[in-house]
Amino acid sequence: MAQSSLFLGSFVEYKLYYVNYQSGSSIIALEIENITEIFNNDTFKYMIWYISLNGSYYYPPGINYDFVLCPKNFFYIPYVGSSILNRSVKFELYNFANNLYVYKGVQNLAVGDYINWTIYINSSGVPSRIFLYQYIGDKLVSNTTYILLSSNLINPHATIYFPSNVTLVTGKPSPLYVGDVFIFSTTGRTLEIIIVIGAISIIMILLFRKR
Repeated sequence: MAQSSLFLGSFVEYKLYYVNYQSGSSIIALEIENITEIFNNDTFKYMIWYISLNGSYYYPPGINYDFVLCPKNFFYIPYVGSSILNRSVKFELYNFANNLYVYKGVQNLAVGDYINWTIYINSSGVPSRIFLYQYIGDKLVSNTTYILLSSNLINPHATIYFPSNVTLVTGKPSPLYVGDVFIFSTTGRTLEIIIVIGAISIIMILLFRKR
């Protein structure tokens, strides 16, 4: 396993495009993952910020924990190039072209409900693009696209972009548990299902709840 390049203050920032075909709704948002503590047992704590660009607001950050040498959810992969990535979702190497590794994985949510993941990543270990397609049966019900904006794991001079024209929604910070997701059931209702997944679905918790 390759040595991790993570350090205190490491961050990745993505622009997200989410479309739900059942409700006809869409979200444009920023996701920031920022390491705030590294512990002696080779784990670390990181904050996750979600900023709605549709509504120009954001919530207090969630808190998550991960492993320094083999992150399961934080968007950094130190062992890129391996044929298998054993993260929260198992990924297999699908292709390598133009210095980009392409990984694919399937996340089963319930019987007939699943998400197809595709990750594009180079030797930096930070995914440049991530595509998630949620299906119920053979019907595509939603998709989420992550586009990398910035990371100091790639450019040591990079800084976090936090828009100045957004408003904090007051209240208690939303707890962020590994595996908390909201998906759409076959009846179209929103259900909470505990599975092992990273940050993607917390968008649903933070940005679709009532303000």
